[in-house]
Formats: sequence, C-alpha cells, structure tokens
Amino acid sequence: MTTAAKKVLVTGGAGYIGSHTVVELIENGYECVIVDNLCNSSYDAVARLEILTKHHIPFYKVDLCDAEGLEKVFQEHKIDSVIHFAGLKAVGESTQIPLRYYHNNILGTLVLLELMGKYDVKKLVFSSSATVYGDATRFPDMIPIPEECPLGPTNPYGQTKLAIEHILHDLYNSDNKTWKFAILRYFNPIGAHPSGLIGEDPLGIPNNLLPYMAQVAVGRREKLFVFGNDYDSRDGTPIRDYIHVVDLAKGHIASLKYLDAQDQSQGICREWNLGSGTGSTVLEVYRAFCDASGIEIPYEITGRRAGDVLNLTAKPDRAKRELKWQTELDVAAACRDLWKWSTDNPFGYQLKGIDAKFGTPDEEFDGRFVTIGAGSRFQATIANLGATLADLKVDGQSVVLNYKDEAGYLSKDSCYIGATIGRYANRIAHGKFNLNGKDYQLTINNGVNANHGSIGSFHVKRFLGPILKNPSKDIFTAEYALVDKSENSEFPGSLTVTVLYTVNVATKTLDIEYTGNVEGEATPINMTNHTYFNLNKLNGPESIEGTEIQVISKKSIDVDANTIPTGSIIDRDIATYNDAKPTVLGKRSPDYDYCFVIDEKEVPTEVNTSSKKLKLVTTAYHPDSNIKLEVLTTEPSYQVYTGDWLCAGYHPRQGFAVEPGRYVDAINNKYKECVTLKPGETYGSKIQYRFS
Repeated sequence: MTTAAKKVLVTGGAGYIGSHTVVELIENGYECVIVDNLCNSSYDAVARLEILTKHHIPFYKVDLCDAEGLEKVFQEHKIDSVIHFAGLKAVGESTQIPLRYYHNNILGTLVLLELMGKYDVKKLVFSSSATVYGDATRFPDMIPIPEECPLGPTNPYGQTKLAIEHILHDLYNSDNKTWKFAILRYFNPIGAHPSGLIGEDPLGIPNNLLPYMAQVAVGRREKLFVFGNDYDSRDGTPIRDYIHVVDLAKGHIASLKYLDAQDQSQGICREWNLGSGTGSTVLEVYRAFCDASGIEIPYEITGRRAGDVLNLTAKPDRAKRELKWQTELDVAAACRDLWKWSTDNPFGYQLKGIDAKFGTPDEEFDGRFVTIGAGSRFQATIANLGATLADLKVDGQSVVLNYKDEAGYLSKDSCYIGATIGRYANRIAHGKFNLNGKDYQLTINNGVNANHGSIGSFHVKRFLGPILKNPSKDIFTAEYALVDKSENSEFPGSLTVTVLYTVNVATKTLDIEYTGNVEGEATPINMTNHTYFNLNKLNGPESIEGTEIQVISKKSIDVDANTIPTGSIIDRDIATYNDAKPTVLGKRSPDYDYCFVIDEKEVPTEVNTSSKKLKLVTTAYHPDSNIKLEVLTTEPSYQVYTGDWLCAGYHPRQGFAVEPGRYVDAINNKYKECVTLKPGETYGSKIQYRFS
C-alpha cells in the first residue's frame, strides 16, 4: 500500500521564491496547496508550475488576514506542514508605508498560526530575512554574519520579520513538545528557474537589483539606478550575499526534512542563515549580468536608499552542518538563468491581449477560461476543462457553440462541444482492441462501440496550465498539458499530452497542435478537436441551414449499420473543390457523419504527422454573414458531422463539426501502426482553422 504524500501549504506560493520552492517540493514527493492574494504576483505562475511539474496544484486566492477564507483551506485539505512566504517585502517601501507592513505581515502570520493550532498543524518553515541583523558592521567580527549576531533591523520590513520570529519563539516556549519551527534568514535571492518558465516578475517598479536590470535590458526601463557608491567597499557600492533562487528553494526542502526528522515528542524553534558565504558588490553583479546578456546596461549612481547597510554576507556554516545544505550555483549561473527568463518572457506574466476569468464562484481557481487575442478582431477563449475551445470570435461574431460555464461542459449529454478529444477520437469497434498480444475492453458508450475515449474521455478532465505567451505582436499562444495515468484509464500506458493553441490575429487563424508521450506500455492514440461551428450565429437563425461546404475528396470509409468500418472506401455525395457549386446544408438534409480520406492510395503509417505540410480539407461559407472557414490538417482523414444529434441545450443541426484525425477504428485494422504510440516515440498532429 502506497503512503500518501505529505501535503504542504505554501503561503505566497505564486510569488518569486514561493513558486520555485513549489517545484522543489513536488520533485521531492510532497503535494502542495498554494494560498496567495496576488497583490504582488500572478496566477500565471501557478499555471506554469502545473505544466513544469506535471501536477495539479490547488490554489486559493486568499489574504492571510482573512481568517474565514484561510480556514476553508484547512477544512478542505489535510495539511501536514506550512512554508510561510506571504508578506510585503520591499525595504524601501516599508519605510514609506510602515503601518501597512506591520498590519499585513504580522496579522497575517497570527491568523495562520491560530488556524494551524486549531487544525493540529505544528510544523512551519518561516521565510525570514537577513535584514533582521541590521547593520552587522557595527559589531566586531560579525562579517560574515552568523546566526548569533545581535539583531537590530534598520527598516520596518526587517522589524516585521523580527517580530514574527519573536512570535514563533514565544509560541514554541508555550508548548515546546509539539511546535516545530524552522526560521530561515536568507540573503539576496537572484536568478530564475533554468527552464525559463518561472522567475521574478514584480508588479510595478522592481525593488531588487536583478529584476530591475533585466527590465532595462529588455527595454522596459530606461536605465538602472545604483543607490550609493560611497560605501566602504571595493567599488563603493553595497556588498550583498547573492543566492540563486533554486539553491534557496532547496534550502526550504532541507529545513522541512530536518523538522520531519526530529523526535516526535520534542519541538524545535531554530534559525538558519541561507546564503553562499560570498559577498558581491552591486557593480560586480551588474558586470556579471552584462556579461550574461551581452548588453551594456546604462546606469546612474544616485543617493543611498533608506534602510540600506554596507554589508550583508552570510556565514552559512550552521545550515551546512545541520541541514546538510549549501549553495551549488554562483552569481554567473543566476545571471544566465535570469537572462533566459527575461528573454523568453520580456514582460513577465503581464501580457496584453490576454484575459483570464474563472467560471465558478468558488475561491479555488478550477474553472479557468483564458482569452488569447483579447480585444482584437480575432480571439479564442479556452478552458482548462478538456482544454476546450470555449469561444472563437471573428470580427466580433462568435462562430462556435459553447456553454457559459463549466456546468454545461460537464453535463451528461454535452456532445463534447469544443473539447480536446482523446485518448482515442472517433469509434473503436465494440470497444475492443489487441495491443502487443493483450486484449483490452473499453466501456461501450455509443451503440455497440466505444466513442471518443469512452468513460476516460479527455473532455471532462482538467488540463494543467496554461503557459500563456505573446511571441510577437499579433500571435498569442496557450499551452495545456494532461497526465493521464494508466491506473486511472481503461487504456494501457501512462500518457502525457500537450495541446498548444496559437492565435494569429493578423491572418485570422487558430492553430491547434497535439503532442503525446507514453510511459510503461504502448497505447492507442488519436486526438482531435470537437468544435461545432455556426457561421451565422449573430444574424441568422439558430441553424446551419444555408452553410456551403466543399471538401478535398469525397472518398469516405464505408461503415455498416453499427458504424463499424467494412474495409472499403466509397464515394459520398458531397461537393469537392473541383465542383462548381458547393453542397448547401438544409434544415434536415443533406446530413453527414462520415470519415473522409485525403488520399486513399496513401496508407497512413506515422504516429507523428506534425512535420507534414498542412492540407486544406474542408471549406465552409455562409452568404448571410460572409464568413468563410477553411480547415487544414496534417492528418490523413477528417470527419464531417452536421450535428444531427446535438443535445444538452442545443438542438439538431445548430452546429457542424470538422474533426481531422486518423481513420475510424484504425487500431483494429491495417492502419494500426499510425495510432499506436510506443514508449520513446512522440505522437503529433496539427489542425488549423482559417477565417476570411
């Protein structure tokens, strides 16, 4: 029997250090719940964490001062321990609005500790700061700074950290048998995750050196301001102990494991410095970042900043000895990683043309809908549930069927509207297939067949992410991922898939690219999008009547009365591009639910078609709206469906679908190779919807 992973509540987990620590927690086998009020962070960091870690991470937008909201988290999750990052953290700002710092940082911690006591959660790692030492140069032999250095913060931010340390000690002294506190006094975090997916992205003007330099380097700010060059240092600028944020995150894991390893009948409250033990001046770090970026960043020397001190360099011997932790990455590596983050994300998580909302009133952010290309003449809205295309607007007109919230998409008869279909789109005869000598039986859900992945259909699974990007002026992307484990599926193998939506506003195109990899056993795979189009929703009747359709080929897979392929390919009566007149859809006829093939002479064999050239397979046009749709794909076939069995809030023929994919029931015939994904291989395919 597998032991359940310990669940860690990470306050401020959407922030810079918190997000990097979540990565390390998950890599070390912990589960995480994030609480953050997003006052100086973005939910997009959490979405990216899901893609990076391939884990769903429950998130609550809650301020720690909100006892009722925070208690809900403890009620809904069995929390084992807490890592507490949440708090205002800018030294300079704290001197200007001290009351806000005292209220937010101290009250939030008190509320957290009271709820921890109520729910018997007695382990906490606290994000303190080297600012509690103040100006350590006022004492002899205290540079580098040991934990025994006298404390004396020189700014309100540091005072709040010290006050919280006192609170933790007092609470421990009141019950030294159960409370376990690790107080981490870390020095100057810099850098970013080497993936480039997460990094520091402060809202407003950055208060720290490296993110400010990065914003100057990418053109967001004019120049860097260096606060003082009259310190008693090598070059006159302050000395700091800069620590790579990944090293710092690993320090939190080491301290949490240290608390876990303590005698269960004894508490602990102890401080550790987390730093490299090496001091660097501001100008030395400036030079390292210029070298990493290849840019000579303009800077200006200005006056000292209130509350700053000459030297904050750590003596990290205690952490090395007791936590078995030390830094492994230097300033140069941190600058390289920061530059990758900055160049991949020049505006951080703050992207124009992207709008996110949540489809449920619940504070847990599950029902997420993201619009890419927002405010433009061509925009797409995608939901995490099913990686579903929830809306597509062309010049202000919605051209797809959709639901207003998740309840519609989760209804029993939703007809897969807009969803990503998998593991296996279309039908598998009698729900049976044989792979590598083993027989498999899927639940029958469509006549005598299994359809669209049967009960494991992706349309009701919550995808991770998305990663949102704006790589150029008119292009927006949203990347989603799903980990479909074999133990939760009727299909063999643990499958990881990604769905990448790309909107090009200038060309009015929406591209969808699918990739997949499997671990363990091979699996059948055939993915597509199940959007229902109506090109005349705004001005016409709620019907596809009058829509003109043409296809690349009228060659179609013949099926029997149970819609199982007979093995023959026949002609269907539908207009092709060679015909002068298109097929015009009427109120009831012609009706289609057929799989058309692009080239009957070319037997598909590749499990990855994404490198193939996109081919135009279907065009649709409505003369009343004057909107034309072209469907292109790298796939060998495409299902044309006139929606004659639409339900769940829609009526028949209110929308039509064009679903590119592999041949119907390919897993059971000579096309088996093109739908069999083996470990070490990559599945791939592309679809494009183009409008004019």
